[in-house]
Amino acid sequence: MVTLNKIVRRITETRWSKLYITMALVQCIFIITLQAFICSQNTLQADLLPDLTDASNLLSSTTSNADTIPVRAKDRLGRIKWENIAFMGFQAWFFGMAVDATVYQNTAEILVLAVLNCFCAILGALEVVDGVKWLNELRQTKYPVWPLANAEKMEIALAAIILAFAIVMSYLSYEMSKQFGWNIYKKIGADVRIQKMYRVFQFFVLALKIDIFTEFLISIFYLIQFAIKENGSKWDTWIQLAITIFMLPMLYFARTAGSTESEGRMITFICFQAIVIIHFALVLDQTFQPNNNWYTWITFVWIGIAVDVATIVLGILAMRNFDNGLKPYVQRGAKNKQKHHDLELNKTSTTDTWQIDDS
Repeated sequence: MVTLNKIVRRITETRWSKLYITMALVQCIFIITLQAFICSQNTLQADLLPDLTDASNLLSSTTSNADTIPVRAKDRLGRIKWENIAFMGFQAWFFGMAVDATVYQNTAEILVLAVLNCFCAILGALEVVDGVKWLNELRQTKYPVWPLANAEKMEIALAAIILAFAIVMSYLSYEMSKQFGWNIYKKIGADVRIQKMYRVFQFFVLALKIDIFTEFLISIFYLIQFAIKENGSKWDTWIQLAITIFMLPMLYFARTAGSTESEGRMITFICFQAIVIIHFALVLDQTFQPNNNWYTWITFVWIGIAVDVATIVLGILAMRNFDNGLKPYVQRGAKNKQKHHDLELNKTSTTDTWQIDDS
């Protein structure tokens, strides 16, 4: 069981762990603050634009672009607001994952977080491009654009800051991975077979943690902004809602299935992940419409599908390693770890009894 003492001890274990967590926290605060300001400016800009009386005209591929610039901009800014919130949610999730990776000393988690942070920097640059596009279009109309102009300046600053943090965090991740590699070696030992199985299990647990964002949080944001608002009476919305509700319990269910090496539970989870792919297919079906301006979410959904498929594959690989000697190293809880410690101690004591002290 993770205690506050263990968290503090792992975070302050080396100067690299201190720097890593400090930078993750600073990044979280800076980016959430900037995204909150951008979100407020986008909302102000949307309030200055006219409402669309007929939503079908907006989604029609035959509608004149010149006639619908203000209403299309209002629709897009309304969606950007939720994208801003999603980025803030990502930063909070990222900091939590950084602490989790440090406490559990998960090398795979540290390295994948560095990759995701770089991907976030790319999305930050795309946010600037999107903001400039709508700013230029709205300048052709009679409506004021000062909130969007303020947001543009903040988006440029945000893109630069995210890139700087991504570079620094990538270096710190590299140093942390070297530290974790030695700690894991001391925990697992020199058995290459056990190390390989343990690495697969680490990646499986990592995929479950990434699913918290790419599956659960993305689904929540989507249901609030799109499905419930525009298609709340459709049958597929209720299916999506039910699947979203079960996501977090099933991710925890999968973690316990792996640590207890339960094939039945793991198969159940893999089947649920297949259902999640169907859920994402429904989301894509609803978002692939003319002029819906929902392309960032489409990118998120494709990422969710990719991580979902990876989770299924890693779950199958982890299940193939059941009953092969890995279980004592992935058990959760102090009681189970104490049993493993006593077993190793007995083995060591038995061997040391017949050794000659050369000192």
